[in-house]
Amino acid sequence: MAKSREEILAEIKKCRAADLSDGMDALGLVNKGSMSTEMRPIRPGISFAGYAWTVRLVPDTRTHKPCETVEEYIQQKNDFCSDAYSFMKELKAQDVTDHVLVIDMDGYPGGVLGSENMMNFHIMGMAGAIVDGGCRDSYECNLQKVNAFSTKRTFHHVTGRMKGDGVNVPVSCAGVTVEPGDYVVADDDGVLVIPQERAEEVVKFAQAILKDDQEARKSHYESLGYQPDETLKRI
Repeated sequence: MAKSREEILAEIKKCRAADLSDGMDALGLVNKGSMSTEMRPIRPGISFAGYAWTVRLVPDTRTHKPCETVEEYIQQKNDFCSDAYSFMKELKAQDVTDHVLVIDMDGYPGGVLGSENMMNFHIMGMAGAIVDGGCRDSYECNLQKVNAFSTKRTFHHVTGRMKGDGVNVPVSCAGVTVEPGDYVVADDDGVLVIPQERAEEVVKFAQAILKDDQEARKSHYESLGYQPDETLKRI
């Protein structure tokens, strides 16, 4: 009997990206879901998994005009934001618990992710965010322990630079085509995308690979006098 999406995700969360990548290899899906090594966590130790919720942004043909007052600038910025962040309306209208926001910006160094909206995504129940583009407010993001991966770090805002071009559509993110609903796995090694139609097969191999690894490492721990830790108790 086929497992539900929730059951598959629960099993994926027990595995490392390395185990799941090996599971992809076992099915002949070599490098198919492996994002570019430029896609990195904003700090060490971040790991999460969830269903892909996709957004595509493209370069905006408009740009900022010189402003004489703060009020004028704020109005201009809000106008840009209403386009670049137009996906927020649909995001807020759905249950996005256990989803991963995957944003395709084609590597543009504009800060679509930052300390305020990442906290908002967390409040919504999202597992984390992946952007082939920029994350800014780095110190605050790390202080708040938000879950974000990006290919660029920047102080630039996304406004006046990028605009919305699609929500919950297939996107290309750091070299990988991501379909809405695919499984996205992120840890210190990088980001892996598992096609939803192959996920149950991938997990079967990944669990066997992880079990063998845990047994071998447990033996090494005993030989070296190490105390067992949580990495030996994933499954």
